[in-house]
Amino acid sequence: MRYLKTLALAAGVIAVAAVVTVSAVASGDSGTAVKVGPSNLGRVLVDAHGKTLYMWAHDKTAKSTCNGDCAEYWPPLITRGQPIAGAGARANLLRTSRRSDGRMQVTYAGHPLYYFIQDSKPGQTKGEGLTGFGGRWDPVSAAGTAVRKGAKMPNDSYGSAPLQASVISPRPGDRAGSGGTFTVDLALQARNTQANALLSRFKPAFLDPNAPTFHPGTNAAAPGLVVLLSTTPTIAGTPLHGSNTNLAGVFQINDVASMNGLRRTFHSWIVTSPGFFGKNVQATLTAYAVSGTAPPVVTGNEKPISNVVRETFTIAG
Repeated sequence: MRYLKTLALAAGVIAVAAVVTVSAVASGDSGTAVKVGPSNLGRVLVDAHGKTLYMWAHDKTAKSTCNGDCAEYWPPLITRGQPIAGAGARANLLRTSRRSDGRMQVTYAGHPLYYFIQDSKPGQTKGEGLTGFGGRWDPVSAAGTAVRKGAKMPNDSYGSAPLQASVISPRPGDRAGSGGTFTVDLALQARNTQANALLSRFKPAFLDPNAPTFHPGTNAAAPGLVVLLSTTPTIAGTPLHGSNTNLAGVFQINDVASMNGLRRTFHSWIVTSPGFFGKNVQATLTAYAVSGTAPPVVTGNEKPISNVVRETFTIAG
């Protein structure tokens, strides 16, 4: 069916990327991997070993301005080949820039990427907010923006809900799909140790497009997740029932992590045919969690156990 073929394209892209990655490693001529991983501040860009990557406000272009003593404290992320997008990272935002010493530095969304010398373990963000050498340093989100402590997500109202839902991308006002694809990245976070049990049925998984569970509806790896897109069409004889269709079942990458004793999940969907959901239209993305198993089509009677996030963006033509 056409709608399944459209949704399955994303999983095909991921599968191809995985083959390319394995082949590159085997040949010894691999590029540096960048992915999204857990940190003290939530999900941020990290290297293959989980070390946090930073952007520097002093860099106004993709050309690094951190050299000499600066690079001793903030080592650049270097690659010998084309950088590789791991889980959660966007391949279309990964580029390289030649440094003054001739080495190739990895850039993301036009920002040169760096480590911080005092981050000795995966997930540490000791460099966040520092202003050494003339500019602020911050970890980087999957969308290529600065991640800062205490920053409030727009349209989030947590209240007393035990889980915190957040949309990493697209962000409000984004024009998504202008490059031919866009990524929807979501996260759920237990707000206390008692809430960890609410995420106990969530598990790391890649949803194969050939599996029976790959279709709009409930996500087998994230049974309580609800994701709605206002421009979802209605197609008779399919699971697509307009804007009330739960799209959680087409999120191919599902990850689970624990930070400071609190459980956190991450979910990613690469939309390779944005026009399927409209062209040059404004869309609203809604995400939240419910107890137990989420319905394939919401009725309005659901009782969220997280905040309800709504973000409006534009789907490019």
